[in-house]
Amino acid sequence: MEQIGVSRLHLPDGTIRHNQVLIFEGKKLVHYFPLTEEIAFTKWIGGDYYLNPTELSLY
Repeated sequence: MEQIGVSRLHLPDGTIRHNQVLIFEGKKLVHYFPLTEEIAFTKWIGGDYYLNPTELSLY
């Protein structure tokens, strides 16, 4: 499992969520949530992540 922090998460419907934590298992995104405080073992990469429409079934 890997956790990364991004500045902007772009959802397929055009919504942009700011400061999000993305959780990956392998190379697959399994969950995301707002970054509200420092979280151990979360790698901040900043920038933008564009959520693939096929990943929507996860939520």
